[in-house]
Amino acid sequence: MAVTIATDPKLEMLREQLPAVSCTAYFNAGSNGPMPRAAIDELVNAAQAECDIGRIVPGIYENNRVRNRRVATLIAAIFNADPAEIALTHSTSEGLSTALNGLEWRRGDEVVTTNLEHPGLTAPLCLLAHRYGVVLRVADIGHGGGDVVSAIMAQLSPRTRVVALSHLMWSSGAVIRLREVADVAHQHGALLIVDGAQAGGQIPIDLHGLDVDAYAMAGQKWLCGPEATGVLYVRQDRLADIAPTYLRYAQLDLSGYLVPAAGAMRYEIGEFYSPAVLAQEAALTWLRDEVGLDWAYTRVATLGRRCWDGLSALPGVAVTTPRDRMAGLVCFTVEAMTPQDVTARLYERGITIRYVAYPPNPLVARVANGWWNTEDEVDDLVTAVGEITAEGAR
Repeated sequence: MAVTIATDPKLEMLREQLPAVSCTAYFNAGSNGPMPRAAIDELVNAAQAECDIGRIVPGIYENNRVRNRRVATLIAAIFNADPAEIALTHSTSEGLSTALNGLEWRRGDEVVTTNLEHPGLTAPLCLLAHRYGVVLRVADIGHGGGDVVSAIMAQLSPRTRVVALSHLMWSSGAVIRLREVADVAHQHGALLIVDGAQAGGQIPIDLHGLDVDAYAMAGQKWLCGPEATGVLYVRQDRLADIAPTYLRYAQLDLSGYLVPAAGAMRYEIGEFYSPAVLAQEAALTWLRDEVGLDWAYTRVATLGRRCWDGLSALPGVAVTTPRDRMAGLVCFTVEAMTPQDVTARLYERGITIRYVAYPPNPLVARVANGWWNTEDEVDDLVTAVGEITAEGAR
């Protein structure tokens, strides 16, 4: 498939800053987004500086703390939080594990989750069950298009300590009405801990407006940063409820007592690769200042629906994403073909998607429509799926 050229001058200019999108029709930000030149340049320059002058000459270590707080302030401004509520992490899973393991659990405590969760959430939940005897109650929400709140309410009990679920489901593309879930959880005295891996950079997020207690995001997906970057938000009035699991000396108030650092910085559990943090800062600044996040969110949703409509019209193709609850992720199956085969056949045609193969999640092929995609690329993808389906039927 020939790579198409954007006709929108802004889109064309932005695509030039994303080298990967000229090599393939890039529909896989749900795993790793394309990195902009601004982020790559920052990463390479910072790594070169470390090589040239050393990684720990005077001033470097002190400035690392200043750098992290600067990035936390940038993140807080983008997602409507206070800088003191933001901790940098290395992944969404690290953030979720930090929040979940920071609570004081008793045998018989309950967590309500859903049937569509990523292993990055289900794994630490299963660890709680194994280690502390926590009971996991799973709400079957189908593909996420029905009455999700009622399904969660049906699983709540007086022993529910936490509701833990994704903001945007990785295996169906459904966007959860998170504020409604927060209201229900809090009415029952439970905390709401959220896997925002697919949401950050794909849909608008107002952390204070959503009234969540803890929210973890990835830096390498829709936020277009390097791997081993992420964010954990913990609401100010929950800092006392979620204890840090790991403590290192830079996180302590060294006054002779074991006092965690002020704010969410107490949850930053390890060393950071400085070039990666600087590259994430550059990517976020580029998204905010040059791309425009509101423009990006609108474009993702528009392309997602264009893709949904095109695939839904194809014979032999079943789209499982609920159209009235979606953004950019479109999940589908092709009759008599595995999602793995569909993904491989599309890649042969110059189109990069992925498949989901983690039971009990549905086995699907998944298109992650990004703001950088062109309308022609979406249409070419739909045409290619139609051709693959027809070939498979013969």
